[in-house]
Amino acid sequence: MDGLAIKAKQWLVLEDNPETRRWITTTLKSSFADVEVTSAGTIREAEALLFGTKGARRKFDVALLDIILPDGNGIDLIRRINTGLPDTVPVVITIYDDDATLFEALAAGAMGYILKGVKTASLIEQLRRIDSDEPPISPQIARRMLSFFKAAGPAQRPDLTAMPEANLTNREVEVLRLLGKGLTASEISGILGMSQNTCATHIKAIYRKLNVSSRAEAAIEADRRGLV
Repeated sequence: MDGLAIKAKQWLVLEDNPETRRWITTTLKSSFADVEVTSAGTIREAEALLFGTKGARRKFDVALLDIILPDGNGIDLIRRINTGLPDTVPVVITIYDDDATLFEALAAGAMGYILKGVKTASLIEQLRRIDSDEPPISPQIARRMLSFFKAAGPAQRPDLTAMPEANLTNREVEVLRLLGKGLTASEISGILGMSQNTCATHIKAIYRKLNVSSRAEAAIEADRRGLV
């Protein structure tokens, strides 16, 4: 298969199972052009790469993280990435599909949730979404999220009016307004006369400030703020 172009070039794969780690890294290297993949088998190894001394620290575009590791929980690492490394996109890849793990990971700042056991073609398709500023989410997980919120009564849903207002810049407000209208990142960059990379940076900042992880959630926030 010819390598597909992808903007995210530097990848970190945190997976303790050697066979699964090889599958993920091989898939990335063989399916996407010019990517560099660094792997780790423990939280400690990953932290050294992400937050180590200045000379040893690496800058990663995407961190694919397992949840349960021999020396800790990947969700705790997601929180650290979300707080200290805004340019790194944390994405979960795990066998755990229960609501508790899923929503804890998303609340910690995970920007995607992929289940292991998918076919290689499905993994590639999900990871390609990162370039379109769409969260890579396994279909089973997407259905679980929809079922959860559909089943939740009004009293169980978050009171958006009680949430503190995020300190968005004027440019971020413009981007959020267009997200609320259903436009893609490519369309938004064209309308606002900015590069797609700059637009992606604004979208990532919006997601972080609003504590959302998808365009759908951002659109809800845009509507709540009267932007659409």
